[in-house]
Amino acid sequence: MANWRPQPSEQEIESKAVLEEHRGPAEKENQTQQTQQSSEHEVESKAAIEELMSAAEKETEKLPGGLTEAQEEALYNEGAIPRPGFTQEEMEAEPFLALLDQAGIAPPPDGFEDVEVETAPRPTPVATHKFPLPQLPLPPHSHLKQRYHPVLDQLTNLMMRDGKKSLAQRNMAMVLNFLRTSPPPIINPKYPLLPNAPPPAHLPLNPVLYLTLAVDSVAPLVQIRRIAGGAGGGRPLELPQPLRVRQRRRAAFQWILDVVNKKPSKGSGRTQFAHRLSEEIIAVVEGRSPVWEKRLALHKLGTASRANLTAKPVKGGK
Repeated sequence: MANWRPQPSEQEIESKAVLEEHRGPAEKENQTQQTQQSSEHEVESKAAIEELMSAAEKETEKLPGGLTEAQEEALYNEGAIPRPGFTQEEMEAEPFLALLDQAGIAPPPDGFEDVEVETAPRPTPVATHKFPLPQLPLPPHSHLKQRYHPVLDQLTNLMMRDGKKSLAQRNMAMVLNFLRTSPPPIINPKYPLLPNAPPPAHLPLNPVLYLTLAVDSVAPLVQIRRIAGGAGGGRPLELPQPLRVRQRRRAAFQWILDVVNKKPSKGSGRTQFAHRLSEEIIAVVEGRSPVWEKRLALHKLGTASRANLTAKPVKGGK
């Protein structure tokens, strides 16, 4: 008895049908008008987005300078920017020559050439698979463990603490967002960036290039290896040793992280560390960071200890 409901009478059913007949066309017109307005709004929004993208591309094309794709690849792989208009062989040799120039070492003579060794052609493989094998080398972003940018992957691993890589990736994403929305930096001529670097107006448009240029510009070229008691009298023998690209980036980013960790916090929240790190990267590009003094002191010590390369370590340390 609790679920019993009175049934509507015939008059109520007829009145509802009449109301639906009168209201049906008006509701249909309202629905068609709403759909037309929504479709027009979507078309207008798409057109506005396309106009903004085309205007941004035109503005970036108007800016003088900039790096080509080959120059960006050389920066990410070799840590130096070659001059434009070079051939592939000259572009591969340009980062090495730039590092020699910074270290004060003369380049190899012009007549020096590498000897090419001819190898026998490989036999054609027999098709033994149901589907063809992928072509090697794999295209970028196709490998599961190498789908991120190599520079970002290395710096993210250096930021990671206690195995929390997702937190480090989130901080790196916020750092790139801060660099993208920051104004163009003001370059200090006392602390120049890498040779052939793009103009400052281009850096916020490419935050990955911004971060890579800051780290590679302040990265040391050598490290000091100390042999305990090698100089005699219990004194260590200091020997300069060159660093590879990943080693230079690791040393530079560790210096930057040390400066960031020593700075006082400006508040609480998950964006504070990323904000301080992005500010320090901008300070490196503008020449306001104390990391430049560390690099200069290390290079002075490496220059002074070049004479120890020919010295023989003292046995016994006495």
